[in-house]
Amino acid sequence: MTNRGVRVLLVLLLFAGVAAAGWQLYTIEKGSLDGLRQEQSLDALREQVLNAIDDSRTAQQAYVAEGQGLEFWEAKFAEALAGVTQGLAEYRTAAAGQPAAIEALDAADRALKVYEGVDRKIRSFVENRTVLMASDAVYEDGLKTSRIIRTSVEQAHIALVNPSRTGDAARRLQYMIAGAAAGAGMLVSLLLLPTGRGDDPVVEIHAKESALHLGERSLRPDAVIATPTAVTDTMRRPEAVPDAAAARTSGASAQTRPVPVPPVNAPVTEPRKPAITSAIADEAALDATARVCTDLARVKDADELRDALGRAARLLDASGVIVWMTEAGGKSLKPLLTYGYPEEALRRIPTLPRDADNATAAAWRDAVTQVVDATDTAPGAIAVPLLVPQGCVGVLAAEIGHGREAAVATRALAQIVAAQLAVLIPAESTPDA
Repeated sequence: MTNRGVRVLLVLLLFAGVAAAGWQLYTIEKGSLDGLRQEQSLDALREQVLNAIDDSRTAQQAYVAEGQGLEFWEAKFAEALAGVTQGLAEYRTAAAGQPAAIEALDAADRALKVYEGVDRKIRSFVENRTVLMASDAVYEDGLKTSRIIRTSVEQAHIALVNPSRTGDAARRLQYMIAGAAAGAGMLVSLLLLPTGRGDDPVVEIHAKESALHLGERSLRPDAVIATPTAVTDTMRRPEAVPDAAAARTSGASAQTRPVPVPPVNAPVTEPRKPAITSAIADEAALDATARVCTDLARVKDADELRDALGRAARLLDASGVIVWMTEAGGKSLKPLLTYGYPEEALRRIPTLPRDADNATAAAWRDAVTQVVDATDTAPGAIAVPLLVPQGCVGVLAAEIGHGREAAVATRALAQIVAAQLAVLIPAESTPDA
């Protein structure tokens, strides 16, 4: 987009949208903090009321305990009851506009009046020395009424706290607003990107000037498709322009002079770029090979060995791998480890005689890596001897895909893995010196 007015308008709209989103996020966050503070205040009030109810129950139970003074615990009960009354009043102030909370608080007030009557009855029983009836009232009527008060307070608390617990919803809304603002910013950024090519007129002028300098030969239809690199290079070479004054002085035509100028549409060789991607790939392959070799050196059982061999096969891009080892006497090879072949095929793999006409036997005999090139119908293969100080103890044979069998890196990686596998060959398969 190149229209200046539209670009300025988009930037202004983006600023306005970001400002509105920021203000909305601030408002939501402030509301969340206010709700959190309200919830903490209500939790503290709830603990205050419930503790006061517990204190009143303690005082009532002390009425009927031996050796306790009635007047002392009567004062304690009155103090606890005052705390309950004050807490319910504060709850009612916070419950303005909450019908469910107000209804629960009304039930708590009614139960509190009954609770006061039960306490008076208990004290009258104690004063009349009817301790048994006082105990029944404490643990029957007093307990039942106090539980009603506790339940009503819990219901009022839940009704007041749930509306303020909007933290999760507010957080989701904040994420949505932030995502919308980010999306709008990306969209405006894309719209502000220039869509035209500012260097097109320059290239066209260079092409026309080059055609004038080169004479009639440049008037072919394909001259207008000259690459900018070729045109610029032609104009920088002063010998490419015929010297008209010199031609007139010598009496010769300017066209008879050799003009060492390449055609306008001649192919241009791009400068060679460093193979950074290839270097990174080689480093990754070496790192993976090092890990495979380390795991091969630390194998403890057949499963770990099979896993390491599978990773080595994937590293070599091999569809199948067989590790051959020499049989006793060194006259033939037999498969020791395999990867990528079904069990039926493994059962049909015979021993391989030393004079067999294939790459595996040749690698065994000559102790030299053998490569089989891929064809239209068969993949390539590579056979690497497993060498120890006493000689060749086996062969690592792999079917390589995608024509990588001839690559130097493939052979090197296969030889590294084979060198590590050689130390795992059982001692009885080592050839005699």
